[in-house]
Amino acid sequence: MNDNDVSTTTRIESPLLNEFVDGAVDFKNRPVLRSKSGCWRSSYFIIGVEVAERFAYYGVSANLIMYLTGPLGQSTATAAENVNVWSGTASLLPLVGAFIADAFLGRYLTIVIASLLYILVCDNLYFS
Repeated sequence: MNDNDVSTTTRIESPLLNEFVDGAVDFKNRPVLRSKSGCWRSSYFIIGVEVAERFAYYGVSANLIMYLTGPLGQSTATAAENVNVWSGTASLLPLVGAFIADAFLGRYLTIVIASLLYILVCDNLYFS
């Protein structure tokens, strides 16, 4: 390859070097500036949500057997079985939710429906 071949090749502009993200808008329908979105600001949010979720999961799982054997009066074996079922369900439901969101409803509608189900189920459990 000589110098003439290099000068005649087309140069492809990298989309990562643009100031605005093509086709992306924020919640106020403005073009998204690459320097103001993503990066560590989004990472801090994701890490914070995951830490809170882990605290909630392990906090519930640590106290669930005591609650099931105490106020609900289950045997230790039944309570352990129910905790295992709860743990497995908590681990597999995100996969089901992701499939439903990707294949049918979209992420926002799935979040709204799951939140409504959560509120309805928790209200019926706690206030009945």
